[in-house]
Amino acid sequence: MKKVLFLVAAALMSASITFAQADDKAAAKAAKEAAKALKAEIKAANKVLKTAQGQLNATDGNINEANRLIQEAMTNPHTANNPDTWYTAGKIQEKFYNQENEKMYLQQAYDREKFFGSLTKMFDYFTKCDELEQIPDEKGKVTVKYRQETCDLLSRIRINLVSGGVTYFNDNNNEKAFELFSKYIDVAEIEMFKPFNYVDTDSLLPEIAYYTTLAGLKLEDYEKALKYVDLAMKKEDVAQKAVEYKAMSYIHLGDTVNWLNTLKQGVELYPTVEYFYSNLISYYNDKGNVTDLLGFADDMLAKNPLPIFYFVKGYLYQNMKNYEGAINEYKVCIEKDPTHTGAYRNLGICYCQIAQDLSDATTNLNIKSKEYKEKKDEITSYYRLALPVYEELRKLDDGTDPDVKNAWTNGLYTCYYMLNMGKEFEEIEKLMNF
Repeated sequence: MKKVLFLVAAALMSASITFAQADDKAAAKAAKEAAKALKAEIKAANKVLKTAQGQLNATDGNINEANRLIQEAMTNPHTANNPDTWYTAGKIQEKFYNQENEKMYLQQAYDREKFFGSLTKMFDYFTKCDELEQIPDEKGKVTVKYRQETCDLLSRIRINLVSGGVTYFNDNNNEKAFELFSKYIDVAEIEMFKPFNYVDTDSLLPEIAYYTTLAGLKLEDYEKALKYVDLAMKKEDVAQKAVEYKAMSYIHLGDTVNWLNTLKQGVELYPTVEYFYSNLISYYNDKGNVTDLLGFADDMLAKNPLPIFYFVKGYLYQNMKNYEGAINEYKVCIEKDPTHTGAYRNLGICYCQIAQDLSDATTNLNIKSKEYKEKKDEITSYYRLALPVYEELRKLDDGTDPDVKNAWTNGLYTCYYMLNMGKEFEEIEKLMNF
């Protein structure tokens, strides 16, 4: 029995060895076939690339066929990481670009989309080529064949990205304008342009950043509007508007924290621009958070005691019905800036409001009483204080702001009436068309 079992076991072992050998042979054959197939794939992929190069370089080559083939090579994993692929793709686009450029030079109709499309693709493809050339081979060696040629070409035609951006911007094609303007900005930092140091030497960058921001705003794409706005702020003559656009973009995105920070930045940089401080005032007033804004006004005064910050502080006191506090701040504002119409207007309002509050307090008094007479004298005194304020505001009115005229006409109308100035009252009535 043992002998039989042994023979069976031996037979099974022999069969296992036979099957294992068969599996090994099958695996080896499959590997050989896979390697052969891979080799064929690589050969076919390289053939597509070489055919595209042939069509590009031949005198009678078909550039459209070259372009079709290179698109295939750019997506094939066997040629997609080959610098030659992207160099060839760039040269094909250069040929398209030159064809349309020649038409423009000859004042013939040209394909604008093709011209500027090829322009942007050249930057994309040659940059990709340069990036791939910097990758060491299996031996750790880096071979650079194309950088000098492509760098020279791209640096010459880079300004045409601006021309394209302006063309599309003027046509209100803000998507295309943004694409070309942003390309001009972004390529300033590519590796092959490092010797030019465009980031520090190209004085056009902030201006292009400003128009790129405008294109983003027109698209109502506020992420795009924010992308280059800090660079736009470096151009002095548009910096203020750039800060405004930055604030606008943040509020449209619902980012209140950055909106407030940008408004505060705007107040510090441009303290006389109403957009920044008026938005801050409105926000804090709406939130009932006057304390924070008072603190901000005090902080600004400590850093830079400009008239506008005294005005802001006076306005806050006025809204809190602290009219005496507001009057003190407006007086300082006027002392520092005798032409500040807003301070005159609000100062007059404060005097009249105090007079009105005092008048309301006399309703329960006996009109023959001493207290009533004293109150009436006090009321009159505040209208007398308001009168010269409104008269000065009238002198300052240059006719450019209708709110200023409304302020002094209404103010003088009230003062003349309350002070029994008949002649003056008639004159202001006629002026107001009553």
